[in-house]
Parts: sequence; C-alpha cells; structure tokens
Amino acid sequence: MNISEIFKLDVSQQELDFIDIDLEIDYPLFIDPFLISNQKNNWVMEADLLIKNFFNEFKINIIERKYEYAVEMLSFMSEPKETCLGLSKSGTMHGRGVGIINSTSIVDKIVSTKAIQKGIVNNIEDLMIFVDDIDKDKISDMVTNIIRGKLIEYTQQQCNLWGIKLTKGETLPFWDAVDKEWIYTDSEILIVNGREIILVPKFIVSPISVFTAQSYNWFFIVEQERNFHLQRRSSIVKMKKLKNGTEKYTLSKKDTQEFIKEHDIKENSSYKSYIRDYTLRYPELFEEFVKYSKRVSKPISNDEIIKFCDSQNQSDLIDYLIEKLENIPTGRNDATRYHHLVKSLLEVIFYPELINPIIEREIHDGRKRIDIVMDNNANKGFFEKLNSVSKIFSPYIYIECKNYETDIKNPELDQLAGRFSDKRGRFGLLLCRNISDVNTFKARCKDTYNDGRGLIIGLTDNDIVRMLEYVKDDNRLGIDKILEDNKRDIMI
Repeated sequence: MNISEIFKLDVSQQELDFIDIDLEIDYPLFIDPFLISNQKNNWVMEADLLIKNFFNEFKINIIERKYEYAVEMLSFMSEPKETCLGLSKSGTMHGRGVGIINSTSIVDKIVSTKAIQKGIVNNIEDLMIFVDDIDKDKISDMVTNIIRGKLIEYTQQQCNLWGIKLTKGETLPFWDAVDKEWIYTDSEILIVNGREIILVPKFIVSPISVFTAQSYNWFFIVEQERNFHLQRRSSIVKMKKLKNGTEKYTLSKKDTQEFIKEHDIKENSSYKSYIRDYTLRYPELFEEFVKYSKRVSKPISNDEIIKFCDSQNQSDLIDYLIEKLENIPTGRNDATRYHHLVKSLLEVIFYPELINPIIEREIHDGRKRIDIVMDNNANKGFFEKLNSVSKIFSPYIYIECKNYETDIKNPELDQLAGRFSDKRGRFGLLLCRNISDVNTFKARCKDTYNDGRGLIIGLTDNDIVRMLEYVKDDNRLGIDKILEDNKRDIMI
C-alpha cells in the first residue's frame, strides 16, 4: 500500500510534495545529487552543503592517503530501506547499497583510479562517471545517508501538513557539517508497520539519466571522436558521390563507438578507465558535459512519477479537483476543507516552481501564523522573474486561504503583508472564493505595494479552475499569464 492509502489521505501523487511510496516495492528512482546541486531553493542548498561538506572531507582523506579514515567515513553508511527508492530485485528489504562490508572495496576502487588525486572527481556525483562499480544506486544510497537529517525534518513537516502521527525514536546516523562527523539523535520519526519510513521530496528525485557515464561517452566523447575522424578522413570514414558530382563524407556514431572499443580501450581495461584517460586529455570536454547537464537537468515531472506510481490519470484528477472545489460551500464551517484542498491545488498547479509546502508556520516566536509557505524553486517563468526582473525578494511564497462569502478587504491584506520581511520575502498569494469588486481589491493591493509592504496577488476559484485547465493542456505559459496580468495591474 502507498503512504496516502495507509493514512487515508484521499489524495493522488500529483497532490503530494513527496514520492507516494509503496512499502512493498522499490521504485526505480533515485535521490540525485546533481539535481540537488543545480537548484536554488533553500532546502536543496542546505542539503547540497551537507553533501559537499562530507565529500570534501572524504577527498582530503584520499589525497592525504588517510585511507583508513576514508573507509571509516563510508562505514557508517547502510542501505537506506526507509525510502523505498532504488534498485532492488527482492523488494525493499534486499536492495543493493553501499553497506558496511563494501566500504573498503569502494575506497580501494576510488584510490586505484586516481580520479580524485588527478582532479577529475570533484563532487560526489562525479564518482558515477569515473569510478568502476559505482553507479546511481550506490550514489543515491550514499547521499541518502548524508542528508538523512534533512530528510527526517522534511518527513516531520509533511506529516504535520497531512496530520500523520509521529513516534519518538532514535534515528540512523546522518552527517553533521559543523562537527564533520556522523551523529545519531532522538527525534520524531514516522513508523509504519513497525519500520521507520522517510518521505523523500519529489524535487530531488530522478531516474538519473542525464548526468551519467553513458551520456557523457555517447553525446560528447564519441561525438568528438567522430568529428576527429571526419576531419582527417580516416579509414573508417565513408565517402559517396552525390548526383551533382560533389563528395560527401559520412561516419555514424555507432561505427565510431565500435572503433573505439576495438582500438582505443586497452586490453583488460574498463569502459570507465577509457573515460578517465580521455578526460585527462580533454578536460574541457567534461566541463562542457557538466554545463549541458545543468541546462537539461530538472526535477521529475508528475507525469514521469505516474509511470512509477499507480496513480490516476492527470486529466481525470484535475476534473475531480475542480468538482471538489466547486462543491465546498463558502463560510467558516467549511474553512478547513477549503484550506486542505488548497494545498493539493497548489502542488498540482505550481510544482516544480513552488515546492516544500509547510502549513500554518509560526513566525515572530509564535505570535503570528501563516496558512501555507512554499519554497520558490523556479528557474524560469513568473516566480523566477519576481526576483530577477521585478526585484521582489521572494525565496518563500506566502499563501493565505480565505473561504469567505464576502470580498477580501484591508484587514486580510494587512494580515498577509504583516508576514513579509526582508529576510523571508515580500510576495504572497491570497486565495479566496470570489471577488465581486475586482477594481477595489486591486486598488487595495496597489496601496499595499506602493507603501513598500510587498506584493499580494489574489486568486479566485475562477483563476484556479483556469490554471488547472492549463495544467491539463500542459500550458505553463497560461498559468504565468494569469499571474503576470494581476501583477501588472497592481504594479503599474
């Protein structure tokens, strides 16, 4: 059973910020350190600092030949069965991880390649490219162990968001970047059927298909070698005459790859050994691969997750959510129902631009509470332009939900604006059922903005329904246009 089914959340995967794991199987998805390192929201930056802190210490031990310390650093790692992610042939209890027994073997392989000593491995994900027998499953397991503390915090937040009970218990070890050591702690943890479960945010998960040795080899090394052969008209290049008499030289990448296997990969040498040697000769090529990977790497989409999770069709889900919204009456008695639906709607509409929802977050030492806070994870579109173009500081997006029968007035706008600060951000969304006097509402938002108290955009049921329809049509520009039109009316 999935987490959502066990705790009767009555939601689909698209409405959740985490992977809705089935406890009986492992999904072929992985925590992706390259994806983590190339996002800019606060959660992933803190996780990335932990990963880099650990790996820097590990590299120092390798470079200084303190191999016993390097082995000890890995020996605290075990296969993380709590996430139900990765490669497993026999269910979640028998996956393939780093493991204490393997730590010496892994260090031996890393040392023998001299990839760290020669400077071609600088980040933990580089091990997948250059070191034999280290692939995405082991890297994902290593990273899970390192950031386990962050994942436990995330699990606590999500359980609070969805009303899931936690249990006091001792955690497995995770990396402490201050003391630079593995630590255990007593904490609130999620126990399901007698075993600890960690919820993993979907914005750090992928099949790991972009930053791989296979991609680097095929799209960069083989392609460069193909061009070299064509330039010097080598013996494997084919020539044919066109009807107009001109000569055309051709060489397929497949033929290039076969030539490399037969002539360039030394006997008893591994595929990754060839990649290491090639990178030492052409280090700029790997730099280009990293740049390319950064451009195309992105959080896994809901559609991609659905391939791995038994979830309902997105179009049917959106129709269901629209009907559910329309059937919630206005008024105080149904405010909680509306509030809980909004967190699902926000996830469906704005993921992966907005992530990591936290409900009713306390600020000012608990004197004020915010309905929902989400991290701004956008690298393009409306939420990215808030910072880069409109110069509105917005690392977090503040959302208030008002299930009112009447129009929103100044007290509600003042309440949301009172949550803003130069540290937390100055943008918020105010979701309400209807606004009969749109001009007056926007004039009030304009007053708030002109007074330097921040930008607030109101979204009604009609706006939300239009956005959901745009999601169904995969039209992200339509969603941005609704927000941009509102912003323009207020700021100009």
